[in-house]
Amino acid sequence: MKRVIFCIMGVFLLSGVTVHASDLTWAQAQRDKKGLIAIQYKLNEPFLISNDSILEGLEYEMMIGFQRFLSKKYGIKIKYKWIEWNTMAEIFEQIQIEEKAGDIGLDIISWTADRDKNVKFSNPYFPDFQVLVTHRSNPTVLHEEDFRYPYSDYTAISVLGTTYDQNLKNIKDANGFNFDLKYIDQSTQIVQKVVETERSFGYSDLTRYLLALNQNWPIKRLNAYAVKGHGLGVIFNKNSDWDEPFNEYLASPEFARIKKGSIQRYFGSEFNEFIKNLSNHQDEEVVLLMQEKMFMDEELELNRQEVERQALVRNILLVSMSFAVVIAFFLYNRSKIKSNANKQLLKHQELIEQQNERLNQQNKELIAVNEDKNNFIHILSHDLRAPINNINSISRMLMDDLKLEESEAKMLNHITTESKRLSDMVTRILDVEKIESRTTEEYQVVGLSKILSAIAHNFASGAAIKGITIQTDLIPDIHILGLEEFVYHVFDNLLSNAIKFSPLNKHIYISTTRVGQQVEVSVRDEGPGISPDDQVKMFKKFQVLTAKATGGEKSNGLGLSIVSKYTDLLNGQLRCESEVGKGTAFVVSFHEVEKS
Repeated sequence: MKRVIFCIMGVFLLSGVTVHASDLTWAQAQRDKKGLIAIQYKLNEPFLISNDSILEGLEYEMMIGFQRFLSKKYGIKIKYKWIEWNTMAEIFEQIQIEEKAGDIGLDIISWTADRDKNVKFSNPYFPDFQVLVTHRSNPTVLHEEDFRYPYSDYTAISVLGTTYDQNLKNIKDANGFNFDLKYIDQSTQIVQKVVETERSFGYSDLTRYLLALNQNWPIKRLNAYAVKGHGLGVIFNKNSDWDEPFNEYLASPEFARIKKGSIQRYFGSEFNEFIKNLSNHQDEEVVLLMQEKMFMDEELELNRQEVERQALVRNILLVSMSFAVVIAFFLYNRSKIKSNANKQLLKHQELIEQQNERLNQQNKELIAVNEDKNNFIHILSHDLRAPINNINSISRMLMDDLKLEESEAKMLNHITTESKRLSDMVTRILDVEKIESRTTEEYQVVGLSKILSAIAHNFASGAAIKGITIQTDLIPDIHILGLEEFVYHVFDNLLSNAIKFSPLNKHIYISTTRVGQQVEVSVRDEGPGISPDDQVKMFKKFQVLTAKATGGEKSNGLGLSIVSKYTDLLNGQLRCESEVGKGTAFVVSFHEVEKS
């Protein structure tokens, strides 16, 4: 239905024109309450698509939304004339013509200082992140020093005059690499050409790379020379004044809704959360690795299911063929029919074995790539921990040893707080890595009541700062089977969250209850509650929920994910009981055991 509406609007834009398109200014449009703007564009899937001569895509819906914004806020009826070009260079040439100062250029254009000299850019409407990609069978690169061999002698695929081209030339000149540059016409074809060309690599924008990965293309990212740009924007003539209302539109709630819906339609439902995490997170590399790992895990699962399906088909085929041989033995000449049936059976077996061999090889490649990702996450987190702890220690020494003014002490205290928060985030990432690698020890009898009492005591002083009282009602001498470390992580995270999201001067209740052979632990707060939408996603990694911390605390979106995973490892069950405005209770159930 939405596509039909956009199509009707697209046809309407070309009719009833009375004002010259190229020289229309924002000031003139405000006086006349109408006008026509020429949009110089190039197709670039999935941002701008032509489907049976009908335009679609994020950028198209963005421009239609700009029309509605001008009509609703200023009462100005703007019509468009869409003019298609084959290259970005042609669009830049048109926008720079003085007589066309009212035109807008559209082609997922990255801001650069050189381009900014010749045209005027809008504020960014989408992140600009370029990564090096290559075929999955080529060597993996975890650090920039690994890139020279063998990629210095590979062929780089690019488009002449683009930021992809400039970025390749920059790393080639700066490092003395020997790779050749091979140019193609369209940037949308770079990933496909890299897949088709042996011993090749190239820059791709992050969105197109992740779409290819999600479609199970044999592509992977090289963890070197990634480029994060200022962002993608539309371009105007240097003398244009249309950037003023367009930037106002980009900052509006209306554009935020359009962008969210368009990303879901043209990029996939998971991309909205990924783009949000990428924008909010302090370490883009960690978020990107987690997203890649999710796609790899999905592909491994699909391949595993295919292997099982092929095995089932093979078994059914073997039984069927065997049954056919038995029947043929009684109906026809035994020797001749048996020989033919065996040949047919062997032929099918060979075909299935070839398919299984290909699937097994793909699985080995995926497992190797996935292992590289896990290793890199582990290395990255461990390498971050030492410098963060050094920063924390130095800032504390300075606070203890120096006589500081109030403003200086405040700054050092901020450094200490932020470095501790970053250290906690690294610890949580290592926790996730440890959980997913299943590196657990032998379980033993653990005193649950003792651990809950210790955690409540540890958090009491921190809660008191916000006027929060922690009340406990614990049955003594309750024991479960597990590891103290795992149990501690579950309730440390739950109590930390309860304090973080509780208003001042409230209560938090920790209680235990026996239900048959089970013991239930409840951590209940009097906070804002969790919405039904947030409850659906709250146990996934890097999910920052709607509710905000009441004391300005930061959230990295890993706490509830860790709680869920550790609860599973302890063979427990986790549920959430919450109502918006009335607080939240997390209830964890374990099987109670006797103390040995």
